[in-house]
Amino acid sequence: MLIAQLSDLHIRVSGQKLYDHIDTNTLCARHVAYINALSEPPDIVVLSGDITNCGEPGEYSMARRILKQIDFPTFIIPGNHDNNPNMIDALGKCYPHLGNDPDNIAYTVEDFPIRLIFLDSSCHGKVHGNLSSNTLSWLKKTLRKEPTQQTAIFMHHPPLPTGCLHMDTIRCMNGDRLIELVKEFPQVIRIICGHTHRAIFHQVNGLIICTAPSAAHQVPFNTTDTRGSYSLEPPAMLMHRYTVETGFVSYVMSLASYDGPFRFDTTCGCPQE
Repeated sequence: MLIAQLSDLHIRVSGQKLYDHIDTNTLCARHVAYINALSEPPDIVVLSGDITNCGEPGEYSMARRILKQIDFPTFIIPGNHDNNPNMIDALGKCYPHLGNDPDNIAYTVEDFPIRLIFLDSSCHGKVHGNLSSNTLSWLKKTLRKEPTQQTAIFMHHPPLPTGCLHMDTIRCMNGDRLIELVKEFPQVIRIICGHTHRAIFHQVNGLIICTAPSAAHQVPFNTTDTRGSYSLEPPAMLMHRYTVETGFVSYVMSLASYDGPFRFDTTCGCPQE
């Protein structure tokens, strides 16, 4: 089982750039082509929120044009930059798992060795996240149905502070309720997020929580700056692989242009005197 996770695409309307100079639409189209051409194709692609930058209908039209080129089953959750009603209107036919209720987007994917659960942590009109009581109740019932099935949860906002101060102020503000809930369900082995625009991994009570870098711009890890800033570090994505031999392994894959891969040449790697 192999999952390619793209996050924080920030797609704009046709002809517009993010912050007037980041061409997120072109970047996203390149990323789709890159994923389609991977020598080891993923089983699924996950888009973990902030599909668009302003949640406008025109942005979702552009998103549909770009994302429908993905050759693999694709699963989406909203982020704080998204607009759930507009997302469902524009993308619902392509991604029926989103459902018809913009206030209750939550679903499972049961086709793989790891059970995948997708939760909406966005709050309409807010930058921070929150999990509704309905969502938490649904999650508890859902986890009870398969108590021995290893499970990964995808959501946009990380549920706990990571140490990156600006992003911590806009995390999922009631994420401690999620952490308390999953203590009852040791089958949950990962909580996988976006939002931070940086790969961050930490562990709580044996549970690994990770956040994905952005497919567009990155956010520097800063422990003192509450205002926040962004950088043009290369875009990247997370890959999640499960095999019986290794278990569930997550790693970063660059989406920037680079040379290679080259085969190792032992005759010149450590030349003899």
